[in-house]
Amino acid sequence: MNTIAFFGATGGCTNACLAYTLLNGYNARALARTPSKLTALLLTQPGITQKIISNQLEVIEGDATDVESVKKTLIISTDSNNTCTPVSSIISGVGGTGIMSFTRETSCQNSKFRVPALPHIELDNPHITEQTTRALLAALEQIAARFSSFEEYRAVAPRVTVISTTGNLPGSKDVGFWFRPMYNVLLPIPHADKLQMEKLLDKEAELGGDGVLAGGLVVVRPSFLMGDHLIPAREGEKEGQRVGLKGVRVGTERDPAVGYTIPRALVGKWIFEEVIRHGGAQWVGEKVTITA
Repeated sequence: MNTIAFFGATGGCTNACLAYTLLNGYNARALARTPSKLTALLLTQPGITQKIISNQLEVIEGDATDVESVKKTLIISTDSNNTCTPVSSIISGVGGTGIMSFTRETSCQNSKFRVPALPHIELDNPHITEQTTRALLAALEQIAARFSSFEEYRAVAPRVTVISTTGNLPGSKDVGFWFRPMYNVLLPIPHADKLQMEKLLDKEAELGGDGVLAGGLVVVRPSFLMGDHLIPAREGEKEGQRVGLKGVRVGTERDPAVGYTIPRALVGKWIFEEVIRHGGAQWVGEKVTITA
């Protein structure tokens, strides 16, 4: 059975994906600054028990910006020759905590102060996804260096899936028309961080089989996220914004699926079904837009 590594697993999309992963019998490893917070959140998911967590999930305490913590999460075991066995797949949904702000910092180099501005979302760390992406790539590079040849690493390199966002295409053409003003005013700071993450991954992915992303990269761009982390208690259940995968429309950067919102738990389910259960081969190299 494959082992899946999770980063940002206390976030709604990733927590739902982790819940589906555990409920379907997979083993998982998750990096968390506060393991008790992650465990408590998982125990609110329908069907998740302490026994499932104890048997199938290993939680590593640490920070996703720390290369050693990330590397520890990605390595399942090490043999006597210091050759390691990495996880088969990586799911990352790291993002900053959003804070509504009505001021902005001036661009003046000599004097920094804040002035009134239109309402917008600021992040507790506006570079968090960029920093965690750098740490992930550095950790994978160090793991690859432990193999006697890059061909050996390539054979077991994990597939990497990251959760990004719609709204970064020119003209926001992957966003519903009536949401475009809101995206432009409210979300430029978190979107800039996600875009920087994508640029770092794109640069590495260009190396193809000669890079640390030799296992393949999938970028998931959901439309505006709604709801919480909770998955439906029963398959096919509709409760509020919780709808099934049949209600999801999927596109790529070349032909995006344009919509307005999608439930967080549904994003997690799509990633589980398409990437974990079915391998995600058809989405490798794509920036996948999903909307409900």
